[in-house]
Amino acid sequence: MPEIKLFVDTKADIQNKVLISTSNAEKLGITGQAQAEIVNPDNDKKIQTTVEASEQVLDFAGKFAKNVLDQLAFSGVELIVRSLGGQSSAQPSPAETQPQKAPQTPQRKAPPPRPQQPPSSMPKPQGIPQPTPPKPPRTPGAPSTPPQQMPSPPKQHIPGQGQPSQVPQPSGPGGMQAAQPEEIDPYPNRIDPSRLRDQKDGIILKPVVSSNVEGGRVHLSGNVLQQLGLGHGMLIGWEDPLTRSEGSARITQAQINDNEIRMSKDTKEDTFIKADNIVVYSTEPPIKKASEISLEVQSQPEMMGYCLVSPRTQHTLSLNKDDVVAFEDELTAATGAAKVDISEDVDDNVIIIDSEILEASGIGSFEVKVSKNQRKILPLQSVSLGISPITGENMWELISTARENAQALKDWLSNYIIFKGIKLRWKSVNLACSIVDCVPDLTGDILAQITENTTLNLSPQGLVPFNAILIIDISRSMMARDVFVTNIAPAIEGIKAAMESREIQEFLKKFKDGVNIPRRISAAFAAVLFLSEKVGRGFGEKVSVIRFADEAQILPFGNSYYMDSASGKKGVLEDAARMIVDRIGNAYGQATNMGDAMLKARSVLNEFENMNPDQPTMIVLLTDGMPTDGNKFFEEIQKFSGNPNVVIYILGLGNPEDELMERAAKLCGGEYFKPDDAGELLVWYSKRARDLTVKMKAHK
Repeated sequence: MPEIKLFVDTKADIQNKVLISTSNAEKLGITGQAQAEIVNPDNDKKIQTTVEASEQVLDFAGKFAKNVLDQLAFSGVELIVRSLGGQSSAQPSPAETQPQKAPQTPQRKAPPPRPQQPPSSMPKPQGIPQPTPPKPPRTPGAPSTPPQQMPSPPKQHIPGQGQPSQVPQPSGPGGMQAAQPEEIDPYPNRIDPSRLRDQKDGIILKPVVSSNVEGGRVHLSGNVLQQLGLGHGMLIGWEDPLTRSEGSARITQAQINDNEIRMSKDTKEDTFIKADNIVVYSTEPPIKKASEISLEVQSQPEMMGYCLVSPRTQHTLSLNKDDVVAFEDELTAATGAAKVDISEDVDDNVIIIDSEILEASGIGSFEVKVSKNQRKILPLQSVSLGISPITGENMWELISTARENAQALKDWLSNYIIFKGIKLRWKSVNLACSIVDCVPDLTGDILAQITENTTLNLSPQGLVPFNAILIIDISRSMMARDVFVTNIAPAIEGIKAAMESREIQEFLKKFKDGVNIPRRISAAFAAVLFLSEKVGRGFGEKVSVIRFADEAQILPFGNSYYMDSASGKKGVLEDAARMIVDRIGNAYGQATNMGDAMLKARSVLNEFENMNPDQPTMIVLLTDGMPTDGNKFFEEIQKFSGNPNVVIYILGLGNPEDELMERAAKLCGGEYFKPDDAGELLVWYSKRARDLTVKMKAHK
């Protein structure tokens, strides 16, 4: 059976009928109207209905009654019309057009003769005289028809007989239908959608109005964008094959059907879309994919480590938002990197770079070579930041502020791609920072990023005076002889040169290379070295020493509880060293009352803060065991953790409770360290005397 596939045009004023063009009717063998089978190819539903030929229908489409479409559950674009072979003519049969003769009237006696009337040109009707019906007006242009015989008058009703049948009246002269005026096509410039698609090199889509689409934009699926060679933010155009009206808009990529283009109601009305399907095409020059392109450089402040490119650049380099791009100054070989964002306001030949990144990279040219970064961005394990104020000199206040806002600092830094030599400024908090060191290190063109798991170490860029409290364990276990002497010659020579007393010289003789010494002896040496470094700095820093075992004691420095490193009195350092050697190197107890020692340290801290509230204090705890006074130690640690002017470092010898010590140091911005030998112990203490670094761990 012959069949044709047609685009669907809904016609609301017909029922159970389909109108097709006369040429399509000929293909199906239909000359007037006939029953045919309508098939929905999307769901294979079929119905039979009347199909009628019409000169007002185009060859590529059919006009379908709405109830026919509902029965087929139609929601697509095309339907199939299939001939069933039988047909019925649309012309009325002769029996329908020829008026029936009225039945003969029964014969009656003729009436008496009447006077003769003048002759008339009108013939007399047969039977009972009837008035002549008015002649219907002649339709202009209609051919004249010969006069028809007047029908006989209807039979009179005789009681007891049935009602006589009514004679059908002709609807026009000669019983023919009056001709209707020809219908005017409202879309005289219409074009076949397939032909228009080929002309525009586009695709056919169904326009769908959606309240989720803002004016001036349309939504398209990713597959459609790929087919058109376009991307989010670029421009498309469309044309209606009925009205031939055109429109254009920016694209928003969305999760929609591949056969749809979604738009606002205003967009559809303003561009006069009437067809069920329109042709959509690209208005942009073809995109040529590239691995790198040259772009003009513009800078913009407060971009939080980002750069901006146009949608065309995005698709040329195959970029997505938050991808990383690298840029290189071909004149100076300076390089940099940044996360990318897409802006429709950026010219296609321009890249806008955060001014901080541009300055840090050293790029000075007006044009850079831009490429998508193909290397993995390394997550940094730890970063040492050199901190300084952008303006002013209050270094420690800045460190304290950063410490109190550790998460905000990390969030700010995580916006930036970290590369070798980068320097950044957080202007809202007056903070400038540079990468002093990091793990892993940045060599060559390695790019890295600060994450939630990165440990930040804040080191002042410049001298920051700070007081210190040294807390030393002298419990019985500290007499264990297991600290190996190695790599301490520089420390011994430094102490010998600074102190000439016999007691100190004899003390130093115990440190022979390659032997093990008691833990308490190595602790005493570390404390003496720390005092020596503080005196050498000459900033007037104060150092207090607390020993603890069964109880905690603050060691006296003359009549004071601390040593003033800038007192200027002769022999102050040697007196302090002899006291430490005697009270620590030659003493021991039984218990490890660590909580009591921290309580004593808090009383010393209060005195330091009374003298200078803004000066920071470092507390250094050396121990080889675990607290024997319950939770008192950690309770005191928690009190210290709320003070931004305190940093606590802990050094472990032997077998202390590592997990507890690690946790305590992290809470207070310091670190927990276990040296392998006496050399590492002394180097660590020497560095602590000179360097107040705040460590902000990823997880507390």
